[in-house]
Amino acid sequence: MHIRHLPEVVEQSNTDIYAIIQVEDKDPGRHGQVASVEIIEGDPDAHFRVTPSRTSPSEFNIEVLKLLDREIAPKGYNLTIKATDKGVPPRSSYKEVHVLLVDLNDNPPVFEMEEYEIRVSEASLPNTPLTRLKVTDKDTGRNAKVEMKITGGNKDNTFRIDPATGMLYTAETLDAEKKSRYVLKVSALDMANTGMRKQSSARVSIFVEDANDNAPVFDDGKTSMEIFFKENEPAGTRVIKLTARDADSGENARITYSVANVDADTLPFEVDQFTGVVRSRQVIDYESDRRQFVMRVRASDWGKPYRRETELKLTINIQDINDNRPQFEREGCIGQISRSLPLGGEIITLSAIDFDANNMISYRVVAGNADDCFHLDETTGVIRSKCDLALLPVKRKVLNVTATDGQHFADVMPIQLNFLDSDNNPYSGGGSRYNTNGNNKKMADFTCQSTDIAHQLTRLLALAERNNRYSAEDAGPDPVLYQNIHAPKFSRLPKSIFLNETAPIGSVVFKAECEDPDPGFDGDLVYVISGGDSDSIFNMNTTTGVVYLIGEADRERRSEYWLNVTACDQGTTPAAKCSTILAHVVVRDENDNAPVFMKSAFSFFFPENTRNGTPVVTLNATDKDSGVYGEVTYVLETETQDFALDPSTGLLVVARELDRETKEFYDLTIRAVDGDPEHPLSSFAKVRVRVLDVNDVPPKFTADKYFVKCREDLPIGTVVGFVDSSDPDLYQGGQVTYSIDYGAEGMFYIDKFTGAIKIQEGLDYEKKQLYNLTVLAMDGGSPSLASVATVMVEILDVNENLHPPRFDKVFVKAQVPENLPAGSLVTKVKARDFDKGLEDSRISYSIKGGDGMNSFTVDSKGRVKTSVVLDREYKKHYWLTLYAQGWILKYFTVFLAHYLRIRFFL
Repeated sequence: MHIRHLPEVVEQSNTDIYAIIQVEDKDPGRHGQVASVEIIEGDPDAHFRVTPSRTSPSEFNIEVLKLLDREIAPKGYNLTIKATDKGVPPRSSYKEVHVLLVDLNDNPPVFEMEEYEIRVSEASLPNTPLTRLKVTDKDTGRNAKVEMKITGGNKDNTFRIDPATGMLYTAETLDAEKKSRYVLKVSALDMANTGMRKQSSARVSIFVEDANDNAPVFDDGKTSMEIFFKENEPAGTRVIKLTARDADSGENARITYSVANVDADTLPFEVDQFTGVVRSRQVIDYESDRRQFVMRVRASDWGKPYRRETELKLTINIQDINDNRPQFEREGCIGQISRSLPLGGEIITLSAIDFDANNMISYRVVAGNADDCFHLDETTGVIRSKCDLALLPVKRKVLNVTATDGQHFADVMPIQLNFLDSDNNPYSGGGSRYNTNGNNKKMADFTCQSTDIAHQLTRLLALAERNNRYSAEDAGPDPVLYQNIHAPKFSRLPKSIFLNETAPIGSVVFKAECEDPDPGFDGDLVYVISGGDSDSIFNMNTTTGVVYLIGEADRERRSEYWLNVTACDQGTTPAAKCSTILAHVVVRDENDNAPVFMKSAFSFFFPENTRNGTPVVTLNATDKDSGVYGEVTYVLETETQDFALDPSTGLLVVARELDRETKEFYDLTIRAVDGDPEHPLSSFAKVRVRVLDVNDVPPKFTADKYFVKCREDLPIGTVVGFVDSSDPDLYQGGQVTYSIDYGAEGMFYIDKFTGAIKIQEGLDYEKKQLYNLTVLAMDGGSPSLASVATVMVEILDVNENLHPPRFDKVFVKAQVPENLPAGSLVTKVKARDFDKGLEDSRISYSIKGGDGMNSFTVDSKGRVKTSVVLDREYKKHYWLTLYAQGWILKYFTVFLAHYLRIRFFL
């Protein structure tokens, strides 16, 4: 039987014919014709069938009836084909066909979840792992290899995904204030041939949680402001309302205000911590108090663990108001004026002081100058003559003058003018003297009282000078609250960090120690593994710097990692600072891989006459572990002495003679074990050895000698007996035919298939009474094996015993007394046989009924006797049925009898 078949079948294909079977039988005639070709093993679900070919009677097709699914039968099918001819007896041969199924990309990748929800802090650095998207594909090979890709919702490339591991990472810095939710579409595409690829997708919702990454900002982004506040306002007067806003949310955006000045307690201003309203705490006098105040108003959010703060430099200039009236420096002035004072001559100069700064004082005469003889310069305060004083009719005149700042007036001050003739001495009274002509002759002389207003002004100016020595520099630099001066600094890591490859997920690998002396967020650090984790098995706690496992380490996949660990502070002024350190992680080998056989199941055929030491298969198992963990030895787990296994090479050999009749199948379990002395790992392979039949057992009769008897008058063709044998060999070797080798003398023959011995010629007892037949049983093997048995046929004589014996009477009545001793004669019967011959006429008697408890007997002469003492009270009468029988032949008997019924009365 020769089979031509495809090397493989693609699952779910519409392949009709998988193989063509060419069957040859060299026998002539019907013995060489094929009766059937069928599948007898390996197809329990009837996926295949064998049909005759239309082109040749010796060709048959193995057809595919149903769509094949590799996922149901990943190892394919092992079909056993049986071909049987039409010969007598029919002979068969067998062939195994392995149907290999090639994976068709009929399964799409399947995500573990259809929708994922992830929350991530906006403070997370780029390359922070978010989650691992898991995908499975029931196909194999390239059809099951899946690559993942973000196909939607990632317009700004804010995220990235490792196409092989499915780990989703941040790719850019996040800002919850700009965008707090992303909805990504992640697609998984298998790597099947172009046009056959399948894909699926999952939805990933990423919620960016607000972190306190924004400091409050005053309106318009101002860091300084200058305003004016009038003096003399009552305490509690609103100065300004400051407003700061924070782009964060929640507690991170709640703001309170405070005064950050060192001398905040001495400032005459305060700020409401919730509203930002700046109010005065006391009345401020421009003339004596400080005229400019610099407040550091700090806006602080409520974020944790640190607050972010911003300061505004608020410069408050005290604005002078006209709250003081002019006051004369001298009052009560009495003057002596010479009448010879020329026109325009200076009489006296008035001087008024106004405590208000920059006020312009003007002077005016309010009374006493009705004749307009005097002129008061309103700017300089100089009083001059406008007339000839010699012509004045009065000796004295009083001018009432005042001073004004334009709003307030000084008290009216009278100036007494005494006019003197030229002969008089105008200076006899002493006091101040003024010579308006600029010569030595005194034309006017005044005596005034000082008001001390000048001294008061001097003291006021000195106080104001002291109070205003505070400058803007005293309030510190412009509002940059903190400066992010220092970059993070890592502590030295070990030269190598060792990780056991069997460490469970969540195990801590190492902790990166890093410090930043800056205060607040400028020193608050965020960590990330920025590179070197191509297998996506590490993650780093963003706040503690602890590196832990999120995937399985495998030394056989990768034995070391060089991780770039980055720490960045959260400073914003001027910018965040980062540092990076390199961590060398060495994956230690552990015994985590069991040996792996190249194949887990083997099937072999060996004839039962295979010699000892014949190799069956060399099993090869490999172990990915190193050192002693990777050393493999082999153990034959199945208890058998028929096979032996070399523990080092894995060579399985036949150890002793096989006998299919004793055992046809061996299912051997081979264990491959590694060299771990404490916890070795093993794997198993199954080896099925089928022992093929060899015609090595001759047929075996059920008995060495058979004994049969037959009558001489049996017709020709009558079966006189059977012989039977068995042959445990298979196929032709187990098909037995029979023949009479010796002793039949033409009188008997045997059916070659059934072993029935039949009469061939008429038998005659008088000629021969015993035949000793030698029967031969021969199997159909090549070469054939035979066995011999003896059949003894005894011929029985058949005579003229044609008539049955007959009783003289059919009814006999007898009466006997009770209590006769046993053995007493009751009656005598007689039967006659009309056959001729002594033997044929012999008669025997027996009691067939009515005897009860064997109370009577009958002998060969027909004498009926008691066998017990009869008791009338127990039983009054008996009905006996007697049986007369002709001569009984052993084995073959013809019963000729006559019945007689006898009634006994007691």
